[in-house]
Amino acid sequence: MQRKIYFSILILYLCFSAITVDAADWHQLPDGICAKYAAQEFEKIAPQPGVNWLDGNYDWVLHANKAGWVTKLMARDVMIGAIAEWQGFNRDGGHVAIVRAVLSDRIIVEENNVGKTVGKRTYSFGGINYSSDVTEGWGKTTIRAIKYDDIIKMDTRKFMGYIWPVRQTDYDKDPAKYQISYTEQMKMKEPRYKHFLEYWAPTYMLKEFDKIAPEPGVNWRGNVETWIIHAQAAGWITRTTPQDVRVGALIIRDNPETHKVKVGIVREIRNDQIVVNSRAGDLYPLTEILQINDLTLTDKNGFHFMGYIWPVRIEYLAE
Repeated sequence: MQRKIYFSILILYLCFSAITVDAADWHQLPDGICAKYAAQEFEKIAPQPGVNWLDGNYDWVLHANKAGWVTKLMARDVMIGAIAEWQGFNRDGGHVAIVRAVLSDRIIVEENNVGKTVGKRTYSFGGINYSSDVTEGWGKTTIRAIKYDDIIKMDTRKFMGYIWPVRQTDYDKDPAKYQISYTEQMKMKEPRYKHFLEYWAPTYMLKEFDKIAPEPGVNWRGNVETWIIHAQAAGWITRTTPQDVRVGALIIRDNPETHKVKVGIVREIRNDQIVVNSRAGDLYPLTEILQINDLTLTDKNGFHFMGYIWPVRIEYLAE
């Protein structure tokens, strides 16, 4: 009788072990997909055993909670390094991203595979076939700002929660060590890049400019409407004729009625066209193909061309 009981317990133990350790390896996810990037970045800072919850490629928050990780369901219960998860209302179109910054009114996330859908891809993971949209951002890491009020109603997806890079056993020992109060969160100040707000869309264009411009890079201040004047005064070549374009130049357009300004960077020149990269207000990456001759006109959204700031110092032009 004892031998039967022991044998039954052994069978149950083996079955339970198979269930708990048989989580699929995230390395098997296809390169380029959001899930693989989030898992990779989570493991860089999370304690052992790292991502051990992928019994399937859905319901990450649910499975991570069962695997012993701290999970949170409220938009403001967030920490740097956490994974944020959204799922489509019909369990399709799921998405995950890694939290890079926590601010008073929004979080900043890094993610793969966001943008305009250009196709579909079917892949096998954990013995199950899945279908994923392939976007222009497949395999490209982009950054985005998401306000707390928008987290729960992003596109056609519902917010599932966060997976913190903290084991529940560690959290239970000292919850106060990890918690950030609402008051503390509201006091969090946005960092700056050369006097400009770090997560302001035009700042991203300045960072791109600095990647190719000679020292000292961006060394002017002021409102965007005055950048061309201030950049020239600081020693940079500027041009106000649309045809005087150069790859790597900042292109600035404004709408006098709405007082809005667009800043982009010229990536390519194609005869009478230019390819411009920019960022939306939420830091979503945008690409435009503009007709050079049309820049002399006000576009359909009321914007007109102000000028370029070349990534070239005036002193170098003289040489």
